[in-house]
Amino acid sequence: MINIPTSILCRLGARSAISRSFGTSVITKDSCEMLEKKSLKTESCRLKYADPARAKDTQKSIIRIVSEAKTPIQKFGWEYLVKQRGMKRPIAPHLTIYQPQLTWMLSGFHRISGCVMAGTLLVGGLGFAVLPLDFTTFVEYIRGWNLPCAVTAVFKYIIAFPIIFHTLNGIRFLGFDLAKGVDNIGQVYKSGWLVFGVSAVIALAIVINSCQNKSKAVKTA
Repeated sequence: MINIPTSILCRLGARSAISRSFGTSVITKDSCEMLEKKSLKTESCRLKYADPARAKDTQKSIIRIVSEAKTPIQKFGWEYLVKQRGMKRPIAPHLTIYQPQLTWMLSGFHRISGCVMAGTLLVGGLGFAVLPLDFTTFVEYIRGWNLPCAVTAVFKYIIAFPIIFHTLNGIRFLGFDLAKGVDNIGQVYKSGWLVFGVSAVIALAIVINSCQNKSKAVKTA
């Protein structure tokens, strides 16, 4: 069987007619015999016959699909979908099949960081509204643990970097909306690396300054 990509089937109008009625992946003996009568012998007929109780509904779906398949490419599309369903393949490819690229990685991290920050503000706001303590009391409680500066620096960097990156990358995206910096892919990569690098440096500077202030406070005390 020739392996025609699903995108081509969509352009030819095959998938719309097929997927609209394809309500089940169950292949029965009756449905296979019906397909053979319609000269639609497929790999699906080699599958193990399913529960006969579902044969009637499955056969109705197949008959409706076959009646709508007016062209050879639509018939092929039906065969292709049945084969993929029988092999239990996912509807869409997983993210890991794509080559890592700075463009979509920064775009994805921008969305993830935004969701994490929004979720933190929502949960934190509701928590401080319900619990018998406020944000200042919570911070003083954490300080009471007297954690080493190296430990607190790691957590501060994890908090600071996404906030700074999301802010700077948001400004970068606003420039994209104004058609600035998108003349070629090189400009997109340069601005991406610039935002990533500046965010890392600013976050590091904030953490270092925080540790220095903590050391001064300890010496003064």
